[in-house]
Amino acid sequence: MNRKQLIAQSALQLFAERGYENTSTALIAKEAEVSEALIFKHFGNKDLLLDYIIRHGYKRIIEQGRGRLPENAPLELIYKIIDLPYTLVQEEPAFWKLQNRLVDVAVARTQHERFLQPLPGLLAKAFKQLGYAEPDKEARLLMLLVEVLWKSLATQDHGDIPEMLEFIKTKYRPQD
Repeated sequence: MNRKQLIAQSALQLFAERGYENTSTALIAKEAEVSEALIFKHFGNKDLLLDYIIRHGYKRIIEQGRGRLPENAPLELIYKIIDLPYTLVQEEPAFWKLQNRLVDVAVARTQHERFLQPLPGLLAKAFKQLGYAEPDKEARLLMLLVEVLWKSLATQDHGDIPEMLEFIKTKYRPQD
């Protein structure tokens, strides 16, 4: 890991645990075992460091997730989207904890919306293929549920979530 990545990783952990406002560049430098000047050399300022962490976090998640959602199997797609918050939070808990803390920060909100943007359309198509009467409404309802799961998972440990996810999946099946 190079120094820039080390700084970003240290900042991510500190921002997630302490909050952005409560984390100084001096603390990040101490945690990363680099000079504070090196943070400014690589990122310019703390705001740009946060911007880098968010943008690169979503880029990394998108790259890792390519092919994760099978568009040709509607029920499997729905199940994968139900599992998505749990899967992603398990893979990168600090990133999602930070993202949840930054709900009012424009870059965080914009990147999250961009990340989720294709999902409602994919879900509506899947629900239509399964014969649901109102596929767009089903997609919106499931996206609301997914968002709530994400926020819940990002802020606390939920050992019962896998069981709840399986329960939610029982609600979805091909329609007669």
